[in-house]
Amino acid sequence: METIAQAVGIRNGVTIMPNEPTDLQTVTGLLDRIPLSYGGTAATPGLWSDDRTVLIGEVAAAIVTFQTVNNRPTIDGVVDPGGGTISLMNQLATALPVTATVEQEDENSQLWVVAEPSSLPGNSPLQPLEISPQLTRKLVRVSGTSIKWFGVVVPRNEAGEILGDAPHIFFTPSPGQGGYQDGTYDPFTQWMPLWDKYTSCIGSQLVASTTPQILVIPFYKNAQSGNLGSFLTNWQEVVSAVLTAAIDSIDPLFLRDKFEFDKIFSSSFSNGIVTLQNFSTQGVGVAAMTQMAFDLDGQASGSTWRPSVGVSYRNTAAPQGINPSGSDWYVGGRFAQIRPSYSGTTDHNLCPLLLLHGLTEFGQ
Repeated sequence: METIAQAVGIRNGVTIMPNEPTDLQTVTGLLDRIPLSYGGTAATPGLWSDDRTVLIGEVAAAIVTFQTVNNRPTIDGVVDPGGGTISLMNQLATALPVTATVEQEDENSQLWVVAEPSSLPGNSPLQPLEISPQLTRKLVRVSGTSIKWFGVVVPRNEAGEILGDAPHIFFTPSPGQGGYQDGTYDPFTQWMPLWDKYTSCIGSQLVASTTPQILVIPFYKNAQSGNLGSFLTNWQEVVSAVLTAAIDSIDPLFLRDKFEFDKIFSSSFSNGIVTLQNFSTQGVGVAAMTQMAFDLDGQASGSTWRPSVGVSYRNTAAPQGINPSGSDWYVGGRFAQIRPSYSGTTDHNLCPLLLLHGLTEFGQ
């Protein structure tokens, strides 16, 4: 039975309860597992605002709906610790089965000019390195969790044999920055350029690094950037199902049963660090399983969070000229030789091209 420490919601539409973040997550997670017919939000899981004030209002309204549909003796828009509302929520919440299906796939190679890993230390211009490995890319549709679409890149050797024993989970910046809106998320057709861009850019560096990792990109809605919903609790089952489906579509005899793992790597670019932080700090078991996390200029979005085990790349000058400094690597003003390959692109937007260094130096 899931519990909360303090009350959640707005009592009688007037008094705002403490609404501790972990308690809000518990209540939204329960609601997302309760069918609409019982007053829950399982029909639209994870569709919660990342603005705290708006979220509290949404949750209070959802609680009123739940209490009304279930004829609760008190309909006040609040879930109290140990109260009848949370007890009933636990009774009605169901563990939805997680299923994964490959919806689209291709074999692809694209030229990327990335930062030569050996040029990262110090303060000299970053040296360009051309890579264009062959990629095996999948688009996987998932049910039973709050995130519906995932991109996968499965590394393979020249003989076509599958490589990789650990998931590398990458979080994109907020999709809305690229014009991808939540209203077009479910069919995903209009989101395919986002899948193409990041499976290619990040996937090419992962494959070129020869690290034993398989790329997994959760394509989350804008509304989920600050709260990934039920994915925070069932992510291990989801990632296993996603990679099982992806690998079975290549070689159905490769896996004995399903893809299993005991460690992960993670990374994010720009304000994707907000979602990476949400995943790393609130995901069940994430911190203990994270081998290394890579922050690709999340500071540009104003974030001051650092992965507890990880490295950060900062598009600023090295303090006192010392680079790296601890787990921070500084690249400000050093992209002159890479920029000509990406006309009109800012140095910040070139920071994803630094991941090859992280994978090469810290990805084993």
